[in-house]
Amino acid sequence: MGEKNMAGGLRLERVTQKIVKVEAQGPGAATLFFESAIDVRPGQFLMVTDYEGGERPISVSWADGELLAITVKNMGPFSGRLCAKKPGDFLSLRGPFGTPFTPVPGHALLVGGGCGIAPLHLLARELVSRGGAVTVVNGARVSADLILGGWFRGLGLDYRETSEDAGERLTSVALAERILSKEKIACVYAAGPELMMDALRKILKNLPYQFSFERYMKCGVGICGSCACDPTGIRICVEGPVLCREQVEKLTDFGVYKRDATGARIHFRRQPAT
Repeated sequence: MGEKNMAGGLRLERVTQKIVKVEAQGPGAATLFFESAIDVRPGQFLMVTDYEGGERPISVSWADGELLAITVKNMGPFSGRLCAKKPGDFLSLRGPFGTPFTPVPGHALLVGGGCGIAPLHLLARELVSRGGAVTVVNGARVSADLILGGWFRGLGLDYRETSEDAGERLTSVALAERILSKEKIACVYAAGPELMMDALRKILKNLPYQFSFERYMKCGVGICGSCACDPTGIRICVEGPVLCREQVEKLTDFGVYKRDATGARIHFRRQPAT
């Protein structure tokens, strides 16, 4: 089934897909698989709805030409409904949308936080297929929230995971800093909480980097302006969600605030220094 329309010269298509497999990701997340040949680049996202209320942008964690998957963490009513879906249930998808990651030759460091690690799996697969050296840092506040570890280990790359409640109790940024002090890294790619990426940016000195942003979106195609960043007007749904260093460094709202459905500024809550 499909619904087609035109918006600003862009042809949109909604496709209703049956869930063919559900893979639990710890106690609060799930990966939903569809039989789909949608061509998705690493870092792009889909606009997803179950027609029970709302539509949300969700990154693609798996796409091989036969199967496509999204990984969702239960954060509220909408994501909770998605995490409760079973094989045979249906979701409606639009996309893919957005600017993907751009692979850079040389040793790549991928840094993910929580469910933000999901779009980095598709990127890791592409980088490995190109024959490049890849190191992945998968971090979470608690070890139970570490997801997709088996997927990354299966790629045969250098995989590290860390949580703040076990082992050395390192943040993903602290572990990335340790790796950067020992390895010659060509580019850093990151996805996850904005405060994590802001902290990561501050230790990268002159290294090239690409960050995948999460901001409130309504349309997904750059019409409504809900996800525009200050002061450049960059739209996360079009020019993003992946932004390069040159774009990020021009933003005044990065790591400071985002906007809600009304357009009001919502300032990020920083953890007190310890």
